Amino acid sequence: MEIEVRLIFDTPPNIGSGAQVGTLADRAFIKDRNGWPYIPATTLKGQLRHVVERVARGMGRVVCDTHHQMCRDETTACPACAIFGSPWIPGRLCFEDLELKEPQDLARQRQLGKRAPRTDWRYGVSLSRRRRVAEDALLYTTELFMPGVPLTFEGVLTGPLDEVGAAWVVAGLQFLAAVGRAKSTGLGWLQAEAQVLSDGQVLNNARLRAALQQEVRP
Repeated sequence: MEIEVRLIFDTPPNIGSGAQVGTLADRAFIKDRNGWPYIPATTLKGQLRHVVERVARGMGRVVCDTHHQMCRDETTACPACAIFGSPWIPGRLCFEDLELKEPQDLARQRQLGKRAPRTDWRYGVSLSRRRRVAEDALLYTTELFMPGVPLTFEGVLTGPLDEVGAAWVVAGLQFLAAVGRAKSTGLGWLQAEAQVLSDGQVLNNARLRAALQQEVRP
Protein backbone atom coordinates (compact mmCIF):
# COMPACT_ATOMS: atom_id res chain seq x y z
CA MET A 1 0.00 0.00 0.00
CA GLU A 2 1.27 3.49 -0.87
CA ILE A 3 -0.18 6.79 0.35
CA GLU A 4 0.95 9.84 -1.57
CA VAL A 5 0.84 12.81 0.79
CA ARG A 6 0.70 16.47 -0.18
CA LEU A 7 0.81 19.26 2.42
CA ILE A 8 -0.16 22.71 1.13
CA PHE A 9 0.77 25.39 3.66
CA ASP A 10 -1.44 28.47 3.84
CA THR A 11 0.97 30.09 6.31
CA PRO A 12 4.75 29.60 6.66
CA PRO A 13 5.75 26.66 8.88
CA ASN A 14 8.50 26.58 11.48
CA ILE A 15 9.53 22.98 12.20
CA GLY A 16 11.90 23.13 15.16
CA SER A 17 15.57 22.31 14.78
CA GLY A 18 17.99 21.44 17.57
CA ALA A 19 20.86 22.99 15.64
CA GLN A 20 21.06 26.71 14.86
CA VAL A 21 22.66 26.20 11.45
CA GLY A 22 22.89 29.17 9.13
CA THR A 23 20.84 31.54 11.27
CA LEU A 24 20.98 33.57 14.44
CA ALA A 25 17.22 33.33 14.99
CA ASP A 26 16.16 32.00 18.38
CA ARG A 27 13.64 29.62 16.78
CA ALA A 28 15.28 28.21 13.69
CA PHE A 29 13.51 25.79 11.35
CA ILE A 30 14.96 22.49 10.20
CA LYS A 31 16.61 22.55 6.79
CA ASP A 32 18.89 20.42 4.60
CA ARG A 33 22.57 21.13 3.92
CA ASN A 34 21.67 23.70 1.24
CA GLY A 35 19.21 25.56 3.44
CA TRP A 36 15.98 24.15 1.98
CA PRO A 37 13.12 23.39 4.40
CA TYR A 38 11.51 19.97 4.57
CA ILE A 39 8.98 18.17 6.76
CA PRO A 40 10.78 15.47 8.78
CA ALA A 41 9.24 12.01 8.72
CA THR A 42 9.18 11.94 12.54
CA THR A 43 7.26 15.22 12.70
CA LEU A 44 4.58 14.03 10.30
CA LYS A 45 4.31 10.65 12.02
CA GLY A 46 3.86 12.18 15.48
CA GLN A 47 1.31 14.76 14.37
CA LEU A 48 -0.63 12.28 12.25
CA ARG A 49 -0.79 9.68 15.01
CA HIS A 50 -2.17 12.27 17.41
CA VAL A 51 -4.88 13.24 14.93
CA VAL A 52 -5.80 9.62 14.15
CA GLU A 53 -6.20 9.01 17.89
CA ARG A 54 -8.63 11.94 18.15
CA VAL A 55 -10.59 10.92 15.06
CA ALA A 56 -10.92 7.32 16.27
CA ARG A 57 -12.16 8.45 19.68
CA GLY A 58 -14.67 10.74 17.99
CA MET A 59 -15.97 7.70 16.07
CA GLY A 60 -16.46 5.74 19.26
CA ARG A 61 -13.32 3.60 19.20
CA VAL A 62 -11.21 2.92 22.29
CA VAL A 63 -7.74 4.24 21.47
CA CYS A 64 -4.51 4.39 23.45
CA ASP A 65 -3.06 7.64 24.74
CA THR A 66 0.45 7.65 23.27
CA HIS A 67 2.08 9.29 26.27
CA HIS A 68 0.40 7.15 28.93
CA GLN A 69 -0.69 3.78 27.55
CA MET A 70 0.00 1.74 24.40
CA CYS A 71 -1.16 -1.65 23.14
CA ARG A 72 0.89 -4.79 23.75
CA ASP A 73 -1.08 -7.37 21.72
CA GLU A 74 -1.09 -7.01 17.95
CA THR A 75 -4.32 -9.00 17.57
CA THR A 76 -6.30 -6.57 19.74
CA ALA A 77 -4.38 -3.36 19.03
CA CYS A 78 -6.25 -0.08 18.68
CA PRO A 79 -6.14 1.67 15.28
CA ALA A 80 -3.29 4.00 16.30
CA CYS A 81 -1.02 1.25 17.63
CA ALA A 82 -1.89 -1.10 14.74
CA ILE A 83 -0.80 1.51 12.19
CA PHE A 84 1.96 3.47 13.92
CA GLY A 85 3.24 0.80 16.29
CA SER A 86 4.10 0.67 19.99
CA PRO A 87 7.08 -0.56 22.03
CA TRP A 88 5.63 -4.09 21.63
CA ILE A 89 4.09 -3.89 18.15
CA PRO A 90 5.92 -2.98 14.92
CA GLY A 91 4.34 -0.16 12.91
CA ARG A 92 2.86 -0.94 9.51
CA LEU A 93 3.64 2.38 7.88
CA CYS A 94 7.04 3.68 6.78
CA PHE A 95 7.35 7.48 6.70
CA GLU A 96 9.74 9.56 4.63
CA ASP A 97 10.72 13.22 4.74
CA LEU A 98 8.40 15.43 2.70
CA GLU A 99 10.31 17.58 0.21
CA LEU A 100 9.50 20.99 -1.24
CA LYS A 101 7.60 20.62 -4.55
CA GLU A 102 5.97 24.01 -5.07
CA PRO A 103 6.55 26.76 -6.08
CA GLN A 104 8.06 24.88 -9.01
CA ASP A 105 10.88 27.37 -9.60
CA LEU A 106 12.08 26.91 -6.01
CA ALA A 107 11.70 23.12 -6.23
CA ARG A 108 13.77 23.14 -9.42
CA GLN A 109 16.54 25.13 -7.74
CA ARG A 110 16.56 22.65 -4.86
CA GLN A 111 16.80 19.68 -7.24
CA LEU A 112 19.75 21.33 -9.00
CA GLY A 113 21.58 21.55 -5.67
CA LYS A 114 21.49 25.34 -5.42
CA ARG A 115 21.44 27.22 -2.13
CA ALA A 116 18.09 28.24 -0.72
CA PRO A 117 17.11 31.95 -0.65
CA ARG A 118 17.83 33.93 2.48
CA THR A 119 15.30 33.38 5.25
CA ASP A 120 13.29 36.01 7.11
CA TRP A 121 12.61 36.58 10.80
CA ARG A 122 9.45 37.28 12.73
CA TYR A 123 9.81 39.07 16.08
CA GLY A 124 7.81 38.17 19.14
CA VAL A 125 7.77 38.55 22.91
CA SER A 126 7.15 36.02 25.65
CA LEU A 127 4.08 36.63 27.79
CA SER A 128 3.68 36.15 31.51
CA ARG A 129 0.53 34.13 32.15
CA ARG A 130 0.56 35.19 35.80
CA ARG A 131 1.02 38.91 35.22
CA ARG A 132 -0.74 38.91 31.81
CA VAL A 133 1.86 41.23 30.33
CA ALA A 134 4.95 40.85 28.16
CA GLU A 135 7.96 39.45 30.00
CA ASP A 136 10.90 41.81 30.48
CA ALA A 137 13.87 41.35 28.12
CA LEU A 138 12.35 38.30 26.40
CA LEU A 139 12.18 39.37 22.76
CA TYR A 140 12.72 36.38 20.46
CA THR A 141 12.99 35.75 16.71
CA THR A 142 11.38 33.01 14.62
CA GLU A 143 12.98 31.98 11.32
CA LEU A 144 10.62 31.73 8.33
CA PHE A 145 11.09 30.63 4.74
CA MET A 146 9.52 32.85 2.06
CA PRO A 147 6.63 34.21 4.17
CA GLY A 148 3.69 35.09 1.95
CA VAL A 149 4.56 32.40 -0.60
CA PRO A 150 2.41 29.21 -0.38
CA LEU A 151 4.65 26.16 0.03
CA THR A 152 3.80 22.58 -0.90
CA PHE A 153 5.63 19.49 0.37
CA GLU A 154 5.15 15.95 -0.92
CA GLY A 155 6.17 12.44 0.04
CA VAL A 156 5.04 8.82 0.01
CA LEU A 157 4.09 6.59 2.96
CA THR A 158 4.42 2.85 2.36
CA GLY A 159 3.58 -0.30 4.27
CA PRO A 160 1.49 -3.48 4.48
CA LEU A 161 -1.77 -1.74 5.38
CA ASP A 162 -5.22 -3.04 4.60
CA GLU A 163 -7.98 -0.73 3.33
CA VAL A 164 -9.20 0.03 6.85
CA GLY A 165 -5.69 1.08 7.96
CA ALA A 166 -5.32 3.28 4.89
CA ALA A 167 -8.73 4.80 5.58
CA TRP A 168 -7.69 5.74 9.14
CA VAL A 169 -4.56 7.43 7.78
CA VAL A 170 -6.50 9.38 5.14
CA ALA A 171 -9.06 10.43 7.76
CA GLY A 172 -6.23 11.67 9.97
CA LEU A 173 -4.72 13.66 7.11
CA GLN A 174 -8.08 15.28 6.39
CA PHE A 175 -8.17 16.58 9.97
CA LEU A 176 -4.49 17.57 10.10
CA ALA A 177 -4.76 21.35 10.39
CA ALA A 178 -1.25 22.54 11.25
CA VAL A 179 2.33 21.37 11.78
CA GLY A 180 5.24 22.87 13.68
CA ARG A 181 5.70 25.67 16.18
CA ALA A 182 3.53 28.68 16.96
CA LYS A 183 0.28 27.31 15.56
CA SER A 184 -1.65 29.59 17.92
CA THR A 185 0.00 32.61 16.30
CA GLY A 186 -0.86 31.48 12.80
CA LEU A 187 2.21 29.55 11.66
CA GLY A 188 2.12 26.18 9.94
CA TRP A 189 -1.56 26.01 8.98
CA LEU A 190 -2.15 23.71 6.04
CA GLN A 191 -4.42 21.63 3.87
CA ALA A 192 -3.51 17.97 3.42
CA GLU A 193 -4.27 15.82 0.38
CA ALA A 194 -3.74 12.09 -0.02
CA GLN A 195 -4.03 9.44 -2.72
CA VAL A 196 -3.99 5.75 -1.82
CA LEU A 197 -2.60 3.14 -4.20
CA SER A 198 -2.85 -0.62 -3.70
CA ASP A 199 -0.66 -2.62 -6.09
CA GLY A 200 -0.53 0.45 -8.31
CA GLN A 201 -4.32 0.91 -8.42
CA VAL A 202 -5.88 4.07 -6.96
CA LEU A 203 -8.43 3.48 -4.18
CA ASN A 204 -11.09 6.20 -4.30
CA ASN A 205 -12.24 8.00 -1.17
CA ALA A 206 -15.74 6.54 -1.32
CA ARG A 207 -14.32 3.03 -1.04
CA LEU A 208 -12.12 4.04 1.88
CA ARG A 209 -15.01 5.74 3.68
CA ALA A 210 -17.11 2.61 3.26
CA ALA A 211 -14.33 0.46 4.73
CA LEU A 212 -14.03 2.79 7.71
CA GLN A 213 -17.78 2.95 8.32
CA GLN A 214 -17.91 -0.84 8.30
CA GLU A 215 -15.07 -0.93 10.82
CA VAL A 216 -16.72 1.42 13.32
CA ARG A 217 -20.29 0.23 12.86
CA PRO A 218 -21.66 -1.11 16.21
